[in-house]
Amino acid sequence: MIIEKINHVSINISDAAKSYDFYSRILGLTQQETVDCGDFDITYFGLPDGSRLELFDYRGKNTSMTRLESEVGLRHLAFEVKDVAAHEAYLRSQGVEITLATCDLPNLGARVMLFLDPNNVTLEFCEPL
Repeated sequence: MIIEKINHVSINISDAAKSYDFYSRILGLTQQETVDCGDFDITYFGLPDGSRLELFDYRGKNTSMTRLESEVGLRHLAFEVKDVAAHEAYLRSQGVEITLATCDLPNLGARVMLFLDPNNVTLEFCEPL
């Protein structure tokens, strides 16, 4: 078995308009097609490496649950950027909630910051030290 790359990551959303605005206007991803799947819609956003984000909209039927950071399951989705601190300043100017300010993690060889999307999904910006 040979895995070549991540093809897509899926996120359940609570507010389509806020989510589409966040991922397109604030993060700068290209909104692609929306597919009507009957009980829900999937809207695709392209990432620079050719992979995609799938945003699942259950048209108001999504339920929300608060998860602890240490809880089993997906912890966060990380995007590599240049100049994490500048990206943090921009996100703050857009009213995005920052959950971990820019900091260096020498043992990981990375500079990182964490923030929340409109659905309380934790996202990370990182860059090599």
